[in-house]
Amino acid sequence: MNDLIKAISESPEFTKYLLSISALVFVAVFIALFRRIINILSLSEERKSVIRHWVNVSGIGVFLLAASKIWFFSYLSSLFNPNISGRIISSALFLIIIILSDILTGRLVIPRDTENEKKKQYQKLINAVYIALYMILLVQIWSEVRIFKNITLRRILYSAISFAVMYVSLLFTHRIINSLKIELSMRHVYRKRATYFLTFIFILSLVPIWAGSTKQWATVFSVTGAGIALALRDVLLNFAGWFYIIFRRPYREGDRIEIDNIKGDVIDLQLFQTTLLEIGNWVDGDQSTGRMVHLPNGRIFQSPLYNYTKGFEYIWDEVSILITFESNRKKAEEILLLAGDELSQDIQHQVKNRIKRLETKYLIYYNTFTPIVYTAIEESGVKLTLRFLTETKKRRQMEDMIARTIMDKIEKLPDVTLAYPTVRIYKKEEQDSSTQKA
Repeated sequence: MNDLIKAISESPEFTKYLLSISALVFVAVFIALFRRIINILSLSEERKSVIRHWVNVSGIGVFLLAASKIWFFSYLSSLFNPNISGRIISSALFLIIIILSDILTGRLVIPRDTENEKKKQYQKLINAVYIALYMILLVQIWSEVRIFKNITLRRILYSAISFAVMYVSLLFTHRIINSLKIELSMRHVYRKRATYFLTFIFILSLVPIWAGSTKQWATVFSVTGAGIALALRDVLLNFAGWFYIIFRRPYREGDRIEIDNIKGDVIDLQLFQTTLLEIGNWVDGDQSTGRMVHLPNGRIFQSPLYNYTKGFEYIWDEVSILITFESNRKKAEEILLLAGDELSQDIQHQVKNRIKRLETKYLIYYNTFTPIVYTAIEESGVKLTLRFLTETKKRRQMEDMIARTIMDKIEKLPDVTLAYPTVRIYKKEEQDSSTQKA
């Protein structure tokens, strides 16, 4: 019995059956996983059905390729022989595989709702990749100089294939993420994480391609690292800044920051730069200018960073008016306080709760959350300044509402008048006559 089991286990056919069953299980798990992902996508049932169909076709295709590799590899290897018929058959087989792969990649990667012009551009790019791959295979089949025996060309080819796989995987992953029923900001975060992960995998795949042994890896990393450190100091500083931003989180997408006198809302965080939607500059009230600013990540080590929204997304703002000396100052102060209190009532409760949380982390203390009016004497009248809390990104709207409320109430009071700079001109005759009367 033991001899029978040993004979079966050592049989090549038994190994092929075992590998075939393993490939079938792997493909079944692959199909089931992708079908579950498809079910949570925000797509119509018709599109889901089409995608499920192509997933099934892809799984079957992968299984057939694996089975062909297991059962017919020796026969397929015999096709790569010097005679003409073998080369023709090999070229035809690879042409069929390239065409099917090109069609399948276009269906899976390019979204259906893409504009026709962009869809054509994407399809041309995919076609160019597969045509280049087929040309390399033709050279390998028909050329007397076997390019795969050339180590440098082989490494370049493997690197190109690795990049193509990474790029197609990235496009497909982005397409899945864009279809998820989640918030836009979360989709953006998932896209960035997928990009970082696949880029890291691609870099790791290049290490065994270009460095054969562990000793060679150490040599390659040492020499390359020294050269990069000298030639790309700013690039490395930006990368270190990205690493610091990712792990320490001084800001993230959606925060409003200021660095090097540049203010804006963070809309993208990349490996070497942060993209801001600029605010301020020639526009008042911290509103958007419409320009995008690309800020190197290394700036975070060189300049102070001001974050308007992290932890505490409220700021103190002020609205000032100038009234005449003859106006009823106390009534004017009451108008300002009422206007500020009415419009910032909800914010005060939110700020109190947020301050309690911040006190557990920072040495921060606020005693007054209600609006307050300050008085100053100016040349043309009495200046009243209302100080109040507002949300960082609603500063101008709050100023507008408070100013309109104050103006509406002042217009109804006869004993409160707004002041403005005035100039009095006296004629010399009038001045002489007034002096004589005195």
